[in-house]
Amino acid sequence: FLACHYWDRRAPKFFAKEDMLASDFSMKVIADISCDLDGPIPATLRTSNIEAPFYGFDPKTGGETDAFNEKGVTVMAVDNLPGEAPRSSSIDFGKDLIDKVLPSLFEDDIEQIIERAAITNSAGTLNPHFSYLQDFVDSKE
Repeated sequence: FLACHYWDRRAPKFFAKEDMLASDFSMKVIADISCDLDGPIPATLRTSNIEAPFYGFDPKTGGETDAFNEKGVTVMAVDNLPGEAPRSSSIDFGKDLIDKVLPSLFEDDIEQIIERAAITNSAGTLNPHFSYLQDFVDSKE
C-alpha cells in the first residue's frame, strides 16, 4: 500500500489496528510517505530514515518488530523521502557531468558535445542545432 496523501485529523482513518488482524487483510508492505503519526495508517509508529527505511509492525501486539517478518507488516515511513529524489538526481547529474562532459572541455571533443550544446558560436550567431530560434531572435521579443 502506497500512502502519499494529505490527511486531516477530522478525516476518518484508512483502517484500524483491528482490521489488520482480519484473515482477509493482505497488506504486507506499507510505504507511508505522508508519515502521519497516530494518523490514518495504524502501522506507522514512527518515521524512519533513508539509511534504515524499513521497520516491522506486529498487528497482534501493536508494537514494532523486524522488517519483512512474515507475522507482521513492513513499514517504510521516511518523512523526507520526497526530498531524496532531487538529492539523488543531483548526484547522478554531477557524476554524468564530470564523467561525460568535463573531458570534452579539456580533451578532443570527438562527439561534439560542447559544440552541440552551445546555442551560439563565437560570432554570436545561432549554431545549426538552434536555428529554429531565429524567428524569436529576429522579433526581439
